[in-house]
Amino acid sequence: MKPRSLTLTLAASLLTAGAAVAVPVKLGNVPVTVEPNAKLLTLSAAGIRSAFPSAAGRPDAVFLTEDRKVSVAFEWRASKLAANEVSKLVEQFPGVIRAQVPNVKSLKASLVTLGGSPWAQFVFTTPSQGDELRRELMVTSVGGRMLVMTIAGNVKDYSRNEAIVRNLANSVRVN
Repeated sequence: MKPRSLTLTLAASLLTAGAAVAVPVKLGNVPVTVEPNAKLLTLSAAGIRSAFPSAAGRPDAVFLTEDRKVSVAFEWRASKLAANEVSKLVEQFPGVIRAQVPNVKSLKASLVTLGGSPWAQFVFTTPSQGDELRRELMVTSVGGRMLVMTIAGNVKDYSRNEAIVRNLANSVRVN
């Protein structure tokens, strides 16, 4: 088991049950509302700190699938990003991913719309023991800042949980 997977599994013991109903939920300081369901667990603030010990890159909100194999994290970064720059990321960011992530096997970049807002979507896989790791970065602009949603898990676990994860991602509304 990878250290991040182990950390998320241990941090899952610090879960809250707030995501048990499909009622729109405002994500703390993140300018987003989502509709989680009973098949998703919500990491508490202590769980997030445990799973992401470094403050740099620590997400603001994290959901886990019931089997604790796929995570959906939201991070509202201080980095500047204008709304008209989101589409440009689709061409520019794949090079950054390839430069920063070792052994990228596949990478797909596209522009999608979630909740009426444009998002740059990057789906990539990397080798791992037993199964490939799958990462999906979704990036948009909110208030001139970068909002990132990261979906992480291995390919098989993502496939098993895809409907739940897609429902959460498709419910995202920028406030």
